[in-house]
Amino acid sequence: MGTVSAASTAFASDNAAPAHPRALQALHDVNEGTAAAYGTDAVTRRAADALRQAFDAADAEVLFAFTGTAANIIALASAVQPWHEILCSDVAHVLLDEAGGPVRLSGAQLTRLPSDDGLIAPAQLDHRLARLGAVHHSQPRIVTITQSTENGRVWSAPAIGEFVDHAHAGGLLVHVDGSRIANAVAALDVSPAEAIADADIVTVGGTKNGMLFGDALLVRRPEHFSGIHFVQKQIGHLASKHRFVAAQFLAMLEDGLWLDTARHANTMARRLSTGMTAMGLRLASPVEANEVFVHLPADVHRRLAPSYAVHQPDPAVPVVRFVCAWSTTESDVDDALATLRVLL
Repeated sequence: MGTVSAASTAFASDNAAPAHPRALQALHDVNEGTAAAYGTDAVTRRAADALRQAFDAADAEVLFAFTGTAANIIALASAVQPWHEILCSDVAHVLLDEAGGPVRLSGAQLTRLPSDDGLIAPAQLDHRLARLGAVHHSQPRIVTITQSTENGRVWSAPAIGEFVDHAHAGGLLVHVDGSRIANAVAALDVSPAEAIADADIVTVGGTKNGMLFGDALLVRRPEHFSGIHFVQKQIGHLASKHRFVAAQFLAMLEDGLWLDTARHANTMARRLSTGMTAMGLRLASPVEANEVFVHLPADVHRRLAPSYAVHQPDPAVPVVRFVCAWSTTESDVDDALATLRVLL
């Protein structure tokens, strides 16, 4: 009986990529002897210090979680009360891809704002801020933005600086969902601190950038997130063997590896998008980081599916997402382009 070959997941998501060898080696290296539990070990302290140093945030608290969804929920739920409002873009991961977790765990309302591929104009905040003080309305408390965005766009350093300052002027806290923050920093060629501006709390992605599991929270203004450690514990993300999450961050931050892997992913996305446009395909969004969104006729996507498992974010819109990762090779890209040429 013949075997049926499965569609390649080479471009399905950076979540589908293997773990980086140095992340795996870090797990092996730390797996020796006993260590204090629940984040009180030396490895976790060193990893927290490395994150503070990377983001020039000496006074920040650092927490670790197994997943990006959990890190986002911990950040948002610890900032709000049930009468509060969490603002986000109309394509935000917390809105569309976290199964209502931020609302369930916080009790606060999640309100979408119009955006340009996830980039929100500062003036969009003003309409919601006009409701401050009115007892009939949920009270805006925090705005969450994504760097890089769900549609592969990058907030420039001036743009994110202006947005965060505008939010603060209106009394809002700012959370940056940085599940792909490394890709944004690499694309902008700025310091990590410039890529997040004066944000109050940041999710720092690890899983999408070569780690086996784990994301982190950089809490730059702990006074606004006083219950954050309790939220982390309540939702099951205060790992007993914390060192196995932290050790991976240490390995990826060492010698700038986390940015090297992101630069490679970004480069592969540019190679892929350049090849697509050369054959007449139209991009749905500018390619600024490691994601490529391209218009594909329904019949082309249908015939592509047996070869490549790629995501169609909106079933009603003929736009397909290709994601490049640290492990994507030039051969992977060229093979996908060759397949598309045949189908077209």
